[in-house]
Amino acid sequence: MKVTDPDKTYIDYFQGAWCLQEGLANRFGVRVREGLFLAVVKIGDGQVTACGKEFRIPLQLEELPTHVRIIISDHVLNYPASDLMDVMTGKISFQQALVFQK
Repeated sequence: MKVTDPDKTYIDYFQGAWCLQEGLANRFGVRVREGLFLAVVKIGDGQVTACGKEFRIPLQLEELPTHVRIIISDHVLNYPASDLMDVMTGKISFQQALVFQK
């Protein structure tokens, strides 16, 4: 799932929801900004919280920590039309991703 900030300062790319309790869904994802990204988590209907350090874009997926690679791989698996990998590798710019709506 791709969520664009109303101010267009970042894009959140989430994995599918993981339900721990009825009515409480957790989502892990990455928040992409111009030139960098970081891992995020959203618990239930709460705010998105950053977790971990920022990474520069473009990047090599193999250089990331395992948990970040898993989040990215899960997103791409569940949303194959996503532009996430194109943004992360620098194939398209952050500005282009803001207008890409798949």
